[in-house]
Amino acid sequence: MLKQRSNFMACNNNIVYRGWIRVIILTGCLLTTAQIKGQTFAEWFKQKSTQKKYLLQQIEALQVYSGYLRKGYAIAKGGLGTISGSLLAENGLHGSYYTELKRVNPVVANNSDVKEIIQWQADIIKISNNWSRINGLNSGEIQYLGSVRRTLLTDCEQLINTLQNVVSDGKMEMSDADRLKLIQRLHSEMQSNYRFAGGFSAQAKSYAAQRLQQQTDNQFLGKTYGIK
Repeated sequence: MLKQRSNFMACNNNIVYRGWIRVIILTGCLLTTAQIKGQTFAEWFKQKSTQKKYLLQQIEALQVYSGYLRKGYAIAKGGLGTISGSLLAENGLHGSYYTELKRVNPVVANNSDVKEIIQWQADIIKISNNWSRINGLNSGEIQYLGSVRRTLLTDCEQLINTLQNVVSDGKMEMSDADRLKLIQRLHSEMQSNYRFAGGFSAQAKSYAAQRLQQQTDNQFLGKTYGIK
């Protein structure tokens, strides 16, 4: 049961950490220039490095503790030679229970949320592929869009990797209810990424269009009034 809870808690910790990444991207969208955005983007990663390190330490500690439990069980199993038949039967039931936890119910694997998560990732990739081709942005702004894209796609990839573990046999010891709860969390996270990708793309295109229009207006005024 401890291992089952550990799997579920570890996945939720990863999802919470991915939420940090989205916070900085959304914050960057509110800034007025690409240079300021890029600086804020870098500063956030620096500020969060301590929190990230602490989170990794927690996960490592949990893994070490789980290792101690496994070693303790192995010693108890190999060192006691006079275990009664009832205890053996009980251990067999526990083994069957954990084996079942590793098996994925088809109802879980075929959940409609799973298909939407995969489709949203494909749409996000398609949307973000066009960012580098937005006309009207300078090289610094294109570079910033590229950094946002990499961060966003990395987050999506982590969500998909977790999803694959949840719907694959032998990857995690979780009940069907816990698997469905985690899928719902992954669904919400990927949906948030999808909405962000669409909104961020629209803002970048609008910004570029306004700049091009301003350049056109300046050229018109220059020709009309002889302004250079």
